[in-house]
Amino acid sequence: MKMPMNTPVHLLLGLAFLLAAGVAAAHPPLPLPPPGFAHARHAPPPVRHHQHPQARLATWYADEATRQTRSAHRMGCGYSGPRWTTSWRAHHDWALTTSPSRIHREIDRRDSDLHRCRQQFVRQHRHYRYR
Repeated sequence: MKMPMNTPVHLLLGLAFLLAAGVAAAHPPLPLPPPGFAHARHAPPPVRHHQHPQARLATWYADEATRQTRSAHRMGCGYSGPRWTTSWRAHHDWALTTSPSRIHREIDRRDSDLHRCRQQFVRQHRHYRYR
């Protein structure tokens, strides 16, 4: 049994098809960015909560270690060595291969060194008079 082509269902389907074709013609898809486009400035930060716990800890440690290192450099503490490198990647790679307790101990040691340096920095600048 053949259905006549002027049934409401056919009319609605035809109208929907024509509307979709008109919208597609009016709004062509956006072009893809060229290779090498700096997506990092425009993309949201990576979702880190899906990482392995050790990788999340290593990321936190590298962020904290580089922050502490920058603070030491600003105060002119003069610290050097692997503990005081400004390389985020070096801190991250080290933290991926060591235990969580060692990671926290390293942060505490760096904090202790920074505390000593900060006290010395304040003592040196305590009697400085602003004019």
